[in-house]
Amino acid sequence: MKKILGVLVLAIAALSIALGQTPEKPKPDSKPVPKQTKPVPNQAIPVTDEAKPGADQTKAVTDKSKPVGEQVATTPSAEQELITLDKSWGDAGLKGDSAVLERILADDFIGNSPTGVATKAQNIAEAKTNAPNITNATYVADEYTVRFLDPNTAVMTHRATEKGLNKGKEYTDQHRSMHVWVKRDGRWQVVASQTTPIPQK
Repeated sequence: MKKILGVLVLAIAALSIALGQTPEKPKPDSKPVPKQTKPVPNQAIPVTDEAKPGADQTKAVTDKSKPVGEQVATTPSAEQELITLDKSWGDAGLKGDSAVLERILADDFIGNSPTGVATKAQNIAEAKTNAPNITNATYVADEYTVRFLDPNTAVMTHRATEKGLNKGKEYTDQHRSMHVWVKRDGRWQVVASQTTPIPQK
């Protein structure tokens, strides 16, 4: 009986020791270990223009400040030619000079003024009708601007003052005009005109 008890005591003690010495399982490391990759020798790294030191990183920006109908390169002589033609047109209108008007006004000319719309033929007929009544008259034009839309098309604006006698009475007429000139067969002609009176003070 004593031997049986002794064996049981030893068995219990051995079991307790065995349970108490059971090693704990190691906890996994929370930080992942990066994979080790072998470096590739002499591998070139592409470098863009933006990354190059000293590279100009400014990009060209299209100039949008100019209007669609920007002035094209031309010569002062072309502008002066149109101004001379315009002054001849004004003088011819006062004198009823149909030959000059025929040469300056295009066949498809259209003129717009407070009195209405006039074709080339109507404009010349009106000038010839009024000329006998106009005496001691002067035509002075200034404040010219000429913008060439292309080498053969120009838009002109200016101020003009007419003074003289109409049927013996003094008159003064001031107006602003806009003309469209077109070069055809090497000759400038006006194809459209808009006249606006300047109110007298």
